[in-house]
Amino acid sequence: MRKSAHTMRITKENKSLLMKPTKPDNIDITQQPTCYLICGFLGAGKTTYSKNLAEKTGAIHLNPDEWCMIFFDKAEYEKNWGICFSETIALLWEKAAEYANQNKSVIFDMGFWTKQSREEACQKANELGFEPVIHYVYAPDHVLKARISQRSGVIADYNLKHFNELKKQFEEPASNECVVRIDNRF
Repeated sequence: MRKSAHTMRITKENKSLLMKPTKPDNIDITQQPTCYLICGFLGAGKTTYSKNLAEKTGAIHLNPDEWCMIFFDKAEYEKNWGICFSETIALLWEKAAEYANQNKSVIFDMGFWTKQSREEACQKANELGFEPVIHYVYAPDHVLKARISQRSGVIADYNLKHFNELKKQFEEPASNECVVRIDNRF
């Protein structure tokens, strides 16, 4: 377990949750595993899309927000979101490496807001033996705001209040980026 100034609650029980998924019988193990990188802004529907993709493909769904809520208590997560998120992402990449060694595909459901973050994730996925594929989940701003407003908590309130400033930080994939665009406005 990595040392941290923050209290990551990794127990035998919740760490074992990361190991539970098994490869479905219908997956061809001679194929290179895929690392689906799910890109999109807040409220785009990335997690819903990712869970459906996991069910369809048998890939293992890795969502840092969900795991942060397991590894950290809510107060710690809301107070130190960036640090908690970074530590959780590092742990999930370690798990992804194990899954790659088992020839299991994964879905990284975490936004990838910048071109640089997408390029770095593709490089990391390649290094681990995955075939990276970026899926960009899109919805118009009025849909995003409506979805965010249905969430609760300090982070959701912050995201809604600072929507326009946060949206300026999001770099929509450019035409020269090879992405699968998912229109999720409905």
